[in-house]
Amino acid sequence: MVSIDQSQHLRSLDMKPLSTFSPISLRYIAALRGNKPKKTGIEFTYAEATCEQPENLICLAASNPEGRFYGLVVDDKTRRAAEDKAMQRGVFNVIFLTGTPSETLARLTNGSSLPPMLDYLCCDESLASLPLNERTALFDLAEKRMNPGGLFVTSYRAYNREDGALRFVVQEAAPEMDSEQKRDFLGEIKHLGLTYLAKNPTLAVQLNDAIAKNAPQDFFGLFDGEVAVSETFNTMVAAGSRGFSYAGDATLVSNYVELSIPKEAQDLIVSCRENPLYEPIKDLALDRAIRSDIWIKAPTERSTDPAELFGGFAYGIVLPPEQIPPAYAAQGKVIDLSGPLYTKVIDLMSIMPVGVGDILLHTSCQDERPEKILEAMQVLVACGFANPMRGALTSTQRDTITQPRLVGSFNRFLDKTDLTHQDVLFASQVAGCGIALPAREAFVMQAINRAGLHNSVSALMPELRRIANTPMALSVIQTEEPTAEIAHAMILDVVGKSLPQWYAYALLEAA
Repeated sequence: MVSIDQSQHLRSLDMKPLSTFSPISLRYIAALRGNKPKKTGIEFTYAEATCEQPENLICLAASNPEGRFYGLVVDDKTRRAAEDKAMQRGVFNVIFLTGTPSETLARLTNGSSLPPMLDYLCCDESLASLPLNERTALFDLAEKRMNPGGLFVTSYRAYNREDGALRFVVQEAAPEMDSEQKRDFLGEIKHLGLTYLAKNPTLAVQLNDAIAKNAPQDFFGLFDGEVAVSETFNTMVAAGSRGFSYAGDATLVSNYVELSIPKEAQDLIVSCRENPLYEPIKDLALDRAIRSDIWIKAPTERSTDPAELFGGFAYGIVLPPEQIPPAYAAQGKVIDLSGPLYTKVIDLMSIMPVGVGDILLHTSCQDERPEKILEAMQVLVACGFANPMRGALTSTQRDTITQPRLVGSFNRFLDKTDLTHQDVLFASQVAGCGIALPAREAFVMQAINRAGLHNSVSALMPELRRIANTPMALSVIQTEEPTAEIAHAMILDVVGKSLPQWYAYALLEAA
């Protein structure tokens, strides 16, 4: 049996899909709340406000050739550098624009057409919050520039202090309660704040004392004084007043109460769904300081048909199937993954990303019901073992290729790169997002791309000599001084484990 924390660790061992703000991931999460997703392969527009890492956006554009991408950067110097990088990587469906949200709005008011009407608008404020006027402008930009059904994603710090969620919930709810409700509220806080209170034992003792003495005000009085501010609540008001509805959390597991909320608080959380304070209450139960909200612009297409909502995605597993346990435990719940259907689905999804139709065509699954296959796929996604993916590839393979080659100009730039010990970002039109590979794999892939499998040792040795006698050598080859034998063993090890996945995710194309 594996736990949720172990699952996340296993996923980070080798290939890491960087899917948090990818169109595929956002569409899938919005579909969990009945929002009918657009089909893969249809043209779309995507903008990132306050784009801090242009390379990630360039990689996302390379992974989704049907999209047009726009990055709003801080100044002309950053814009020129980002444009140069896109040009170097041969990615031409991404444009960088200078300006904050308010400057972008002003430019549009003065007649600019960029960015165009958008299907996706993302802004990551998790490390640095926008000034209030710029955050207001961001929401105004979303209101004025997003298409119906468009997804607006904002990642931000929800509270300005550690006890922010608890302080806000107490200050908002307690004053409206009578004496009996306040007593009940103390018990509810004990369950809702289980994770937070475990990190703050003094406060937990004070809560227990107030419960034992039947003295709610002894505990509530601890939160008098400074008025709590909840950016969660402020965001709900700002988005809701501009025609947006909440469509989920960009951190996928947070959308599943049974897998993310402590067992003791789950029934209570479910009972609060209609409460205006539901999301701040959920913040308390999750003990989260950073939120990544997905909002959808009205009007939207809705559906209750699982096939319409989830049947259009491909699903892939980047783990070796033997690393997926027969049972999965999270928050007191155990999910059995040992049945025959799970075994078949896991085996096929581990070879390459597949859809429900692909699985039904396989001889081992022709007697299975489509809805049961889809259900199994969704469970594996919820547990963190599988990812929704794009699945479609626009291939540029040529018949004259005489050796395995990196796919796409973004990835072929690896040939011109002096690798270090750091992970390397690749574009995958199959995953629909960037994929990070460990440096050890990137060194081998670079050598194969340069010289083919048969001559890869001779291509790898100069790169290993370049990093010899440095700390990075230890992380790549586990020794400071490389030899041809070490290079050969390294290639055999990496190719044996990873070559099929490189092909499956269109990082490498066969001769």
